[in-house]
Amino acid sequence: MEEVLVVVFQLFFELLINVLGSGLLDLASRGTSSKTQEGCGIFLLHAMSGGGLGFVSTLIAPHLFLPLPWMRLLNLAVSPIIAGGVSYILAREVLKKDDGSGHFLHAFLFAMMFGLSRFAFAVR
Repeated sequence: MEEVLVVVFQLFFELLINVLGSGLLDLASRGTSSKTQEGCGIFLLHAMSGGGLGFVSTLIAPHLFLPLPWMRLLNLAVSPIIAGGVSYILAREVLKKDDGSGHFLHAFLFAMMFGLSRFAFAVR
């Protein structure tokens, strides 16, 4: 039972950090022109900030909560998809954007790099 709660808390907190971090970056880039948002620089910004925040999180909490390697790999695969999906839904329904695919990709890259840096640098 304890291991199940650890998995749920790990997924919840990583998803919360991913959605909030990516959402803040989306808000910060919202005032820029649409031509700036179409380039690869904004995608690179999301990926680099996700990796940087993931690295900083390993300095704050260096030990991984997920005990088994398959759980960490599953988290690495599922977390970016969920974060991207939440960002896509928020863009489509709340912000009334016609195409939320850019938001999906921004959140996906942020969460993927966050998870990869946690996976690479955290103590097992």
